[in-house]
Amino acid sequence: MSDVKTYAVVQDGVIVNVVAWDGVTAWEAPDGTEVVEIPSDVNAGIGWSFADGVFTAPPPPVTPPKSADQILAENTATRNAMLDAATRAIAPLQDAVDIGEATDADAAMLKAWKTFRVAVNRVVLPDDSPNWPSPPQSGYGAAQAPATQDA
Repeated sequence: MSDVKTYAVVQDGVIVNVVAWDGVTAWEAPDGTEVVEIPSDVNAGIGWSFADGVFTAPPPPVTPPKSADQILAENTATRNAMLDAATRAIAPLQDAVDIGEATDADAAMLKAWKTFRVAVNRVVLPDDSPNWPSPPQSGYGAAQAPATQDA
């Protein structure tokens, strides 16, 4: 029994198909193509280039830019999540102040959360990379600043 190997079917320098072939069973590549064995340590596939004995991966697909509507929707959702988290954090602190049981730390944190909430409301939502404020306590109220994107 023969070993099955992987072969690239190459047309005009681009892999158009990948086949497993034992090298013995009758098989012919389509006209206008060449068949090249893919080494076991290479993970080449359809769309890869082959020239001068070298397999080259295709460039990553280009991600289209987000539309203004997509940016606005994403930023609105982020803003709403941050405001919800701020409201959850503010409520018990405000209760403590209202009933006269707030510590100095509670009062300071209440002010910090209210400052955060004002800053979130001032973010310009149509911007493609708005400057989001950081919550005054990580994890408290489940507020998280959005992850930054590499340009």
